[in-house]
Amino acid sequence: MLAMESVKMPEPSKLGSIINCLLILTLLASCSGKNSAEDMDKEIQSISSWVATANMVGDAWIRGTVPNKYAEKTLERATEELQKEKSKIDKIKLSKDVSEHDRSLLLAEVLQLANKTEEMSRAVAKKNHSEVQQKLGELAVEKHSLNKLRKVAGQTNE
Repeated sequence: MLAMESVKMPEPSKLGSIINCLLILTLLASCSGKNSAEDMDKEIQSISSWVATANMVGDAWIRGTVPNKYAEKTLERATEELQKEKSKIDKIKLSKDVSEHDRSLLLAEVLQLANKTEEMSRAVAKKNHSEVQQKLGELAVEKHSLNKLRKVAGQTNE
């Protein structure tokens, strides 16, 4: 067993330098690990997940298997998260993998998806089953467009 007296700690100034170097290396590693196409794909995955959530909740609400408030609040949350994703996409740096055109198309699509989920939430609040059903159909069309954009973005990566 080692005695505590035999363990030497580095001098405070050296310890600070070591910590600073480790922090810089960690920062560099985290920044250089992804490219804009990977960032875009990550955001598209998140968007797809929120759209699936909105779809499942809307469908469950129409079938009467979830309460009104739950459906309304979940759809509101999906709308908020889609709007956050739109902001994240807007901040992705352009590169040879991600053009301004690609980003603009995706931003427009996310805006449409956010609008549809917001409209669904309002329809749930009004207890309007036929409007929710209609919005689910519109959401499916927008989701299909998102999937097309995802395939195009995937082709620019390869």
